[in-house]
Amino acid sequence: MPHCKLKIRFITLLFSLISAVSVMSQDTCWVQVRIPVACIRDGKGHSTEMTSQAIMGTPIMILEDDGGEWLHLKGPDGYEGYMNISSVARLSHKDMLNWRKMPRLVCTSLPEVKVYNTDDSKDSRSVVTELVNGSIVEGVLSDSDMTKVTLPDGRSGWVETASMSPIETWANQKFNADDILSTCYWLMGTPYLWGACSTKSVDCSGLVRVSYFAKGILMLRDARQQINIGKHIAPDDLKSLKPADLLFFSNTPDGRISHVAIYDKDGRYIHSSGLVKVNSMDCDDPDYSKRFYRGASRIDGMIPSEGIVPVYMHPWYF
Repeated sequence: MPHCKLKIRFITLLFSLISAVSVMSQDTCWVQVRIPVACIRDGKGHSTEMTSQAIMGTPIMILEDDGGEWLHLKGPDGYEGYMNISSVARLSHKDMLNWRKMPRLVCTSLPEVKVYNTDDSKDSRSVVTELVNGSIVEGVLSDSDMTKVTLPDGRSGWVETASMSPIETWANQKFNADDILSTCYWLMGTPYLWGACSTKSVDCSGLVRVSYFAKGILMLRDARQQINIGKHIAPDDLKSLKPADLLFFSNTPDGRISHVAIYDKDGRYIHSSGLVKVNSMDCDDPDYSKRFYRGASRIDGMIPSEGIVPVYMHPWYF
């Protein structure tokens, strides 16, 4: 099967999101996030609940535009919500097609990196914006210390070459549990924020999203969705757990899934609860967290499958 048809087949299967026609349809309208981290809310207004976030360069489909300050949008993971127009740059049908073919770079640095308006000054007055891990901009990697990039809204600047990677390289990474856990541990102490999904702050499922997206893997957004992806591991099968498996918890023995963590080893896991930290599954351990463990999901060996898609297979990106 041709590669383009594989991409269409997988994205339709994984997210039931769009068909091949809708990607190419001239009636589809698009935006891209133009700021480091944009808030997705459950209603039209800054006072409404933040349910998720999207980082710079994320391609997003417009579902409804009433001409006001808020757009009803759908992200590449199928998650819907409202975003203020100040957070995005609009793309025409032609713009979207061109962007998917343009040379692009992804920020692979875990610390945020600054974009400067010159290649020879890192003065604070030279800052254009910053990039967080996973941000996508246009550009070609330079052989020098600084690389010129173009932001989604047309602004340009210079960023440290070592912090960037060609999008094809980033999107085609092999699964590596140690790398995923390294991202999590780098975020130790990062504050919990409901709906947050970037290296600046995360909720529990946001930590999963950020750590896996750093490896070019796009996951469903919420813990209640993530429990249904990957290979299920029964709650009593603790010996089968492997690093980077997703662990799921509820507040009561039979309650709904309300929390997700990432398994490390020796009964310990890393998660976002108040802040990113490590806890134990052993009730005799001082670091034991009083939640009810409800089983696990393994992502390794399940890429691609329902709810798990490598970015290189997603037709909004390629």
